[in-house]
Amino acid sequence: MPTVSDRSLGDPEAIRRLLARPEAKTVLAVLKARDPEAVRSAAQSALRGDAAALEELLRALSRDPKARQAMEALDRSAR
Repeated sequence: MPTVSDRSLGDPEAIRRLLARPEAKTVLAVLKARDPEAVRSAAQSALRGDAAALEELLRALSRDPKARQAMEALDRSAR
């Protein structure tokens, strides 16, 4: 199943629109509440082509009911 990032990664305007949504703000707030260094490290690894840490971070987020609901709403809005 395609995800938001699959469709939007190469489109800066689409990324800006998604980040402006309230659901994105919820996901970002949950991320900020976690270990900021782990988030930064996962993002840097993903930029270098190793997405394993980022995938684990997203799995952890999906276990948080509030973040999971927001992520699902973002995915629906991107369709």
